[in-house]
Amino acid sequence: MRIDATHKPWLYLTLGAIALAAAIYIPYVRSATAPGGGTPIGLTFGIIALSLMVFAALLSLRKRFPIWRIGRTRLWLKAHLWLGFLALPMVLFHAAFHARGVLAGLLMALTFIVVLSGVYGAWLQHTIPSKMFRDVPYETIYDQIPVIRAQLLAEAELHATNVTDILAPARGAGATVVLTMLTVPELGDEVGRFNDFFSKQVRPYLTADRAKATRMLLYDRTRSAQQFDNYRKLFPIHASEPIAAIEDVAEEKRQLDHQVRLHHILHGWLLCHLPLSAALLLLGFIHAIVALHY
Repeated sequence: MRIDATHKPWLYLTLGAIALAAAIYIPYVRSATAPGGGTPIGLTFGIIALSLMVFAALLSLRKRFPIWRIGRTRLWLKAHLWLGFLALPMVLFHAAFHARGVLAGLLMALTFIVVLSGVYGAWLQHTIPSKMFRDVPYETIYDQIPVIRAQLLAEAELHATNVTDILAPARGAGATVVLTMLTVPELGDEVGRFNDFFSKQVRPYLTADRAKATRMLLYDRTRSAQQFDNYRKLFPIHASEPIAAIEDVAEEKRQLDHQVRLHHILHGWLLCHLPLSAALLLLGFIHAIVALHY
């Protein structure tokens, strides 16, 4: 979800609601002997805050049951962001900016954490798609990445074979057996090093997951380019094309790993936001029940 001009009405609505609440709160807190959640105005702010939290939680149900055609998803996301943020000042007005007791203090801390994590998530959703577009030209469907990795390995092995075929073509008319460069004295050692480079650097890099790949030589674009450039200079010009093709495969793998990283960042914040939101809502109801009974 990008934060664009369509969010302006929600921004104005949120600021207007905060201004109206402040206009009510300021004279109330000046005149009240003991302002807090137990007063009529404080209780009203508390009811509004809890209602906003409940509404924000409904987004999860809306996502879980997309066949419920109750408003557009984009509208729900905007309402979730701005009305969820509005819950924070309502909680502060409800408590008169002072948490009395362990449960109240925990609720206020959770409110700050949940709201700020929601703002952080909105920032991620605004910035990461653009970053993905710039940094990952080879972006693919996330669930297809393991399949693409296997295809890249097969493609790289084919190009590595082509390097040998170009430098050491089969001998004799109609020959079908391809000789490796190890049989060519002039370049035998060099091709041996290339084969060793492919088996010890390229193949492991292409088969590694992102966590392991980040510790490998080819993950660094500059060092990778130096390695491939050395072999292009070492071999005749007609071997440059398959070597460059292997380098392109390594670059595509590098971008897939970067896509995985951005995907984890984009969705990882939910591991914090969702359970804490559920805990906040549950404790909010407990707090309301305890306050009404005692």
